[in-house]
Amino acid sequence: MADPITAEVIRSKFEALLLEMRFVLFRSAFSALMRESRDCSFGICSADGDMPFQGAPNHLFMYSRAARRLLTKWPAQEVHDGDIFIGNDPHEIGISHSPDVMVLAPVLHEGALVGFCGSIAHKSDFGGAVPGSVYSGATELYQEGLVLPLMKYQDRGRMVSQVEEVIRANVRNPDLVLGDLGAQVGATLLGVGRVRALAARYGAETLLAVARELLEVSEKRLRPQISRWPGRTAEAEVVLDPPPNHDGPVHIRLRVTRDDGHLTFDFTESDPQVRSPVNVPTTALMHVCCTCLVGMTDPTIPHNEGVARAITLKIKAGTVVCPTPPAPVGNTTRVRPRLADVVLNALAALKGERAVAQRGDCGSSAFGWRTGLVAGRRYIQYEIQNGAGTGATSWCDGVSGVNPYDYSHNGGSLDTRGLPDTPVEVLEAQYPVRVRKFELVPDSGGPGQFRGGASRRRLYEALAPADLNVRHAMGWVIPPQGMEGGLPGRSGRVVINVGTPAEVNLETWSHELQPGDTLSFESPGGGGFGNPFQREPQAVLRDVVEGFVSPEGAHTDYGVVVQAAGSSFVLDLPATRRLRSARRQP
Repeated sequence: MADPITAEVIRSKFEALLLEMRFVLFRSAFSALMRESRDCSFGICSADGDMPFQGAPNHLFMYSRAARRLLTKWPAQEVHDGDIFIGNDPHEIGISHSPDVMVLAPVLHEGALVGFCGSIAHKSDFGGAVPGSVYSGATELYQEGLVLPLMKYQDRGRMVSQVEEVIRANVRNPDLVLGDLGAQVGATLLGVGRVRALAARYGAETLLAVARELLEVSEKRLRPQISRWPGRTAEAEVVLDPPPNHDGPVHIRLRVTRDDGHLTFDFTESDPQVRSPVNVPTTALMHVCCTCLVGMTDPTIPHNEGVARAITLKIKAGTVVCPTPPAPVGNTTRVRPRLADVVLNALAALKGERAVAQRGDCGSSAFGWRTGLVAGRRYIQYEIQNGAGTGATSWCDGVSGVNPYDYSHNGGSLDTRGLPDTPVEVLEAQYPVRVRKFELVPDSGGPGQFRGGASRRRLYEALAPADLNVRHAMGWVIPPQGMEGGLPGRSGRVVINVGTPAEVNLETWSHELQPGDTLSFESPGGGGFGNPFQREPQAVLRDVVEGFVSPEGAHTDYGVVVQAAGSSFVLDLPATRRLRSARRQP
C-alpha cells in the first residue's frame, strides 16, 4: 500500500502527463482534423493491462484490451525498450473503427515491464472504399479502410519500414496520415519517458500499488450507491435507423438486474449482427454502461476500470453488440448515443427516476477534393458535424448544437471541451470550399414542457470537383423520440443545392459535387419532455428571441402567440390564453 500523500502525488502527476501528451500531439500533428477537432485520447496501463489512468473514457477499455492482447502475442521478455506497436483492428483490440489508429509502447524500468503508454487518434482517411474511410454502405470490415493487426511499428527504436510503406500505399493523403502518426509516436514516447522517471523516483512496486488503489477506490465508492437503489430489474429497448443493406430497423434490448451493489447488463436479446456498419465492439458497449453508471451515481468517481468491477456484461456472440469478424463497425460512434439512451433509461427505472428523451446525432462528412493547394495531390476534408441536440429531461431543456456522443460520453475527460469544430477560416484556407451559413435550425428541438436541444446547419459551397462521403447517424430516418407527452425532434438531412430547382435530398452516403454546388448539413434535434402546452410562455418567448423556435412554431407547437416588435419579439399573453384554451376543447 502506498501512503495517501504519495498516492495523490502520483495520481496528479499522471493526470498532468496525459494533458502534456495531448498538447504535444496537437502542436505537432499535420492534419486539420487532429490540430483543430482533436479526435484522440491517451492512456496509461499497468503491466497487467489495468487502466487506472485515462484521458478520455470513450477509449478506456481499448487500451487494456490491446495491452493484454500484446502480451499474448509477445511475451514480456520479448518486449524491449524502444518498441512501438500499432493496430486498428476492431475485432482484435476493440477500436471503434479503422481510422482510429492506436499507438502502444511498453515502459521498462531496470529491465522489467512496469506499464504501457498509448494514444488513439482518428485519421482523416485510412483507405477503404470512400474518402474519409468510414463507409455507410460497407458490408464487411475490409471496405472501411486498411486493417492493421497489432504489430511492431518500431523495433528497439528502429522503424519497421515495410509497415510505413503499406500505409503509404493504401491511404489517399499519405503525408498527412504519416505525419499525424509520427506526432502520435512522439507524444506516446514522451509518456514512456515520464513514466520511467516516476518508476525510478518512487519504485515500480509503488506505482503498481497506486494503480491498484485507484481501481479499488472507484469500485468502493460506486457499490454503496447502487445498493441503495429501490429497483431490482429494469428493461429498455432502442431502435436504430434502418441501415443500408438491411431490410428494417435494428433493435438493441437491455435487461438490468441489481444484486445489492452489483449490476448485470444483459444485452443477449439484441438483434443479430447486420451487414451494415452499425455493429458495435464490446469495448464501446462496456464504456457506455460504465459512463452512464457513473453519471447516475456520482460523476466525481474516477472513471477507470475499477467501475467495471461493479458490473457484469452479458452478451451473445454474433449480435449487433458483440459482432464477429468480418462485421463492419464503422458507425460505432454514431450508435453510441442510442446505447446511452437505452442504458440511461434502464438505470433510471432502477433508481426510481424518470426517463430521458432521445438525443439526435451528428454524423460526419468527408469531401474528397480532386485538387487543392498542391497540384496532383488529393485532399480529404473530414469533419465531425458537432451539431445535434440532446434530449430533454424532466427538469431541463436539451443541449443545442453539440456532438451528443462526445457531450455525453467523454465525461471525466481531462479536456472538457470535447471535440471542437474546425474553424471556418481554417477550412476555407486549406480547401476549395466556402462556408455560406453556420446557424441553428429553428423548431428542430422536440416541443415539450422542456424543449429538446436544437440542431444546427452548415451550408458549404464547393469551389472544385469533389467526391462527397456522408456518414449518417441515428435520428435521420426515425426522429429522436420525446418522453411523457414530449414530441419528437426534427430528423437530420443532407440537401444538395437547397432552395434551387436542382435541389436533391441526399438519401445515400455518396455524391459527386461540381463547382458551384452547395451542401446543407442539418443534424437532428433532441426529443422533448412533457406536454408542450405546459411550457411557460415566457420560456417560449425566450426561445423565439434566441432562435431556437420560430414565431410560427411557438403558435403551432406551444400555443403561444409571439409578435414582432421592431428588432425583437413580445408575448401576447391574452391571445396565448385564448389559443391554449381553444386547443384544450374536445
